[in-house]
Amino acid sequence: MKMNKKLLGLLGTGHAITDINQGALPVILTFFPHLSQLQVGAAMLAFNLSSSVIQPLFGIFSDRFKAAWLIPVGCLFAGLGMAFTGFTGGYDPLLLAALISGLGVAAYHPEGSKFARFASGERKASGMSLFSVGGNFGFAAGPVLAGLFYKLAGPHGTAGFLVLGGIMALLLWINLPAIVRTQTADRMPVAAAVRHTFSKKTPGDIGKTLIPVFLLVLVIIMRSWTHLGIVTFLPQYYVRYLHHTNTYAATVTSLFLLAGAFGTLVGGPLADRWGLKTMIMLSMALLVPLLYLLGHLTGSWLILIVALAGFTIISTFAVTVVLGQELLPHNVGLASGLTLGFGIGMGGVGTTLLGWVADHWGLPAAFHAMIIFPVIGLLLTLLLPGREELSRRNKETTSS
Repeated sequence: MKMNKKLLGLLGTGHAITDINQGALPVILTFFPHLSQLQVGAAMLAFNLSSSVIQPLFGIFSDRFKAAWLIPVGCLFAGLGMAFTGFTGGYDPLLLAALISGLGVAAYHPEGSKFARFASGERKASGMSLFSVGGNFGFAAGPVLAGLFYKLAGPHGTAGFLVLGGIMALLLWINLPAIVRTQTADRMPVAAAVRHTFSKKTPGDIGKTLIPVFLLVLVIIMRSWTHLGIVTFLPQYYVRYLHHTNTYAATVTSLFLLAGAFGTLVGGPLADRWGLKTMIMLSMALLVPLLYLLGHLTGSWLILIVALAGFTIISTFAVTVVLGQELLPHNVGLASGLTLGFGIGMGGVGTTLLGWVADHWGLPAAFHAMIIFPVIGLLLTLLLPGREELSRRNKETTSS
């Protein structure tokens, strides 16, 4: 089956409009100067609990039922919740608005990534990179749009996110029949997949199936703590520590995310060539010196390091999704929920911890603390299956 670039482009654009809301929230939080850094981190945690941590539940639902309608509905609710943030009168309503937006994000990703896999043909990593880059561009555009909407209409300018989400949701709904037609035989109901995975297997065999998935999720969590830590505290660092404007901080944050979008386009094809595990290891290793420099440079050099860090850390987003789907080939919705959702969503826990560090020792200390995350991620990646082992696993799955 050949790659369907048209549908990948549509799903990727929907991914972009959905993830604009994720990128916008950290900058929107700078519009509330009375919030402590701990409250900022907690707000990000609330968003990530609803947008990502519960994604495996949407993934299970996706594998069990025909739920392609979640694609347009998720996009709509993501914009609806973010639009409400500018109309809240206190911290609790702000958290509720973030939770609503997060639920929309959670609904979109498992179904969107599943059908992106179907539309990718044989070039799974390359196809998933096209889908993922949409989310990266959306994430990158979020801070700029948040600043633009605020400049045009003040806090109520967040209504612009509902306009974007509504238009995209309509386009996705109109094209839903074409999206559904890409579905292949990869799908297997959850109950059947469980029987397929665990019937007639020893505890050791079951461990060989589950342990790599567990390790991969831990690697993604370490990457997410780093990624979301930078996205959350980089604008705070520029506004409160380096004394730049909100607009300047939003631009630098968008640079980080935009560089990551190009990293995704490069990372997918490289993973198809070098192997999924190799690409993840390279990214984790490069992050260590980049994070060290991030906390010690200023001016143009800092901007360069920000861009390189974004390119490096986000280059493996599509790679880890494909690796998860390879480890759980009969439940790609669940695999997507774990890799795009739960693993990434746990980044909210990291932002809360880093917010506590920043409140006690300053924002530069938060960047210094991040260095430990890719170190742990690199060590865990060494334990993941490589290309040859994945090929052997797939042959055993096919023959069983």
